[in-house]
Amino acid sequence: MENLGICLFTLIPMRSQASDKSEMVSQLLFGETYKVLDNKSKWLLIQLHNDGYEGWIDSTQHHTLPDEKWHSYSKDTSLILNNLTENIKTKNNGNRILSFGSILKNSITEIFPGFFGEISTEDFVAMPTNFDADKMTAAAIKLEGTTYLWGGKSAFGIDCSGLTQICAKAAGYQLFRDASQQAGQGKIIDFLEEAQTGDLAFFDNEESQIVHVGIILSPGKIIHASGCVHIDSLDHHGIFNKSQNKYTHKLRIIKTLRH
Repeated sequence: MENLGICLFTLIPMRSQASDKSEMVSQLLFGETYKVLDNKSKWLLIQLHNDGYEGWIDSTQHHTLPDEKWHSYSKDTSLILNNLTENIKTKNNGNRILSFGSILKNSITEIFPGFFGEISTEDFVAMPTNFDADKMTAAAIKLEGTTYLWGGKSAFGIDCSGLTQICAKAAGYQLFRDASQQAGQGKIIDFLEEAQTGDLAFFDNEESQIVHVGIILSPGKIIHASGCVHIDSLDHHGIFNKSQNKYTHKLRIIKTLRH
């Protein structure tokens, strides 16, 4: 049987190597599940179930999800936190401050009896089953002002592809983790003028590698994480930052997540 785990913390850093000094490449949010692929000293190599992303986590932050509970848990209705943050009570560990995009399932209190106190689902909404572009952009606007953090995907710090992934998640679409991976999803939009609200714009570097992504808000406007989550101008050249009075990212491709 697989060794399965679940994040019961606010978030768990995922690192590129089995070391505290290694860069953070992503994060687990509360309620996200994974399988353990390997272990090294106090570190576990894990793979997330939702996007297949791999990284190392500290084994002290691992909570085992019993194999016999996995099937019912995976079939349980997923509720997603719709607020930027929310507190939940734990009986033995005080508070958990959850971030936007965290997952809650009713069966979690049955799987971990005695861990949680009373949980209110008032600020959680059912995970959409079909992509909703309006929910995509509403989520992005909600995260406006969030500080840029390499590998981050929470309201406490986020990177460009973390922003698009978590907003797509709230809108009913599972994006991969990195911008270069996300560029392979969806359908190509041939001309910027044909792009709609909620479409994704990707940007490359001098080596033609996809290195940045943002969400189109309206004609000529994009919201993206660079320094912080903010809105800039967008044209067929790329992103123009008015405060810097220059283009900061070169447009490569536009994708839509609509069917």
